[in-house]
Formats: sequence, structure tokens, C-alpha cells
Amino acid sequence: MKGTESNNIFSREIETWETDDVLEFIHMADILAYDGVSRAMEQIKTAMKAILERVKNGGRIIYVGAGTSGRLATQDVAELWPTYGIGQELFDCIMAGGDEAIKRSVEGAEDDRDEPIKMLKEKAFNNKDVLIGISASGSTPFVLSAIEYANKIGSLSVGITNNLHKPIHDVSKISVTMDTGPEVIQGSTRMKAGTSQKMVLNMISTTVAVKLGYTHRNIMSHMGAWYNEKLKKRAQTMLIQEFNLNDQEARSLLEKYEYRIEPIFKLLKKEEDKDKER
Repeated sequence: MKGTESNNIFSREIETWETDDVLEFIHMADILAYDGVSRAMEQIKTAMKAILERVKNGGRIIYVGAGTSGRLATQDVAELWPTYGIGQELFDCIMAGGDEAIKRSVEGAEDDRDEPIKMLKEKAFNNKDVLIGISASGSTPFVLSAIEYANKIGSLSVGITNNLHKPIHDVSKISVTMDTGPEVIQGSTRMKAGTSQKMVLNMISTTVAVKLGYTHRNIMSHMGAWYNEKLKKRAQTMLIQEFNLNDQEARSLLEKYEYRIEPIFKLLKKEEDKDKER
């Protein structure tokens, strides 16, 4: 399969198509994102085992990216606190161009090889940590420099890309490649390449949360329920369904603990275990 920068021969005349046909083609093309992840599963499993070994021994995971890859990484990190109560003590991110680049492109930022090292040092990145470099092209200087620095200080480096036989394969200790092929619009890797990257980041962060005890069974037991009314109602429903409470009992517990559901789950689980022993 050709790389992400290649021209997609099947969408050459897309500007002449009917709107429905454009939508259908984009949808069908996105199936290749799923296929790309499926073909990379053994690589993902290898990376996941190594990542878990580090974080269980006190290491952090730092995502590094530029453009779409950096924004997807930033989004994944931002959503971990309200979802699992996981903060920067476990997951963090650096992006080419900094916070400004989250909203718009910062010219030349992805070519800077010095800035990522500076950013990592500011975060006290060390040899216990994991660096996950994400680059659809597999050749982004900002990302490659960060990976090289991680290797230099003895950290675990994982490279995630959408192109085969690129520099990121050579510099990363573990490489994950989702071969998603040419985009519908040439070079627009925010499309299916970006979709495949988001899928893998979801897999990594969710697996870490599960394996480190940030869930109770398949429930978000560390969720930040106090953020808004939707989450408060969700927390109440969780308690009712999981521990067979009534509405008033669930609401009273949540109010008592100021909608911090982690201690509530611990309390009810302890009581549940006692009942089983009787």
C-alpha cells in the first residue's frame, strides 16, 4: 500500500462527484483506518506490555506530536482526568508549537529539533518514563528528536506512524505502524491516518487505566462526577446499577462525598466483600 503522502487514484475526480458520493467514499476509505490498526495489533500488544511495565514501576507516559498527531495526543491527555481521575503525574503531552498550535498551525514548529528536548527537560522526563512519538509521516523532526533524546537517557521510546520504512522505525525502540495508505485528499493525514492514531491512543490510555485500577470492573470508578449535572446523574446511575442502591441512597452518598465517587466505590466494594464472606 502506498504512503499517506501519495495521491489516491480512486478519488482523482472527487470535485466532480455528487455530495452523496463524496460522503460515501470518505466513509468507505475510513475502513482502512480500522484495517491498519488490525494489522498492527501484534506491534501494539508488544508496546503495551513494555509500557505497563514502566508505569507500574512509577514511570509516566509522555506523548509527543506535531499538527494533527499532537492535537489528538493533547485531546487524549485532557480527557483522562474527568474520565479516570488520571492527571499529569501519569500522562502528559508536548506538542510542536506549544499550546498555540492546538488551535492553529505554528509555522516551522515541527522542524525544530531543540524545542522538544527543552520541553521534556522542563517536565523532568527521566529514564523511568515512556515517550510515545506520533507522526503520520514517520519523519517529523520534532518527534524524531524527542525519541532520540528518550533513547539517550534510557527511557522507553515507542513510535506510532502510518508509513512503512521511515526514520521513526529506526530510532524507536518499539515501532507501531498503521499502514492506512493514501488519503482521500492527498496529504490530509487528519483523515484516516489521524483516525487510526486516535484508535491506538484510546487503546493505550484505556488499558493503562484498567490495569492500574482506575476502573471498577468496566465502570469509571475514578470519574470526576462533580464537573457537571450530566456526570452527577451518570455517577448516581452507576451506583444504583452496580450496588443495587435506590435513588435516595445513591444521591445521599454522592452529596456526602461531594461527588467524589472513588471513595464511595471503595466503601461499597468493601461492604460487598464482607457480605460475601458471611
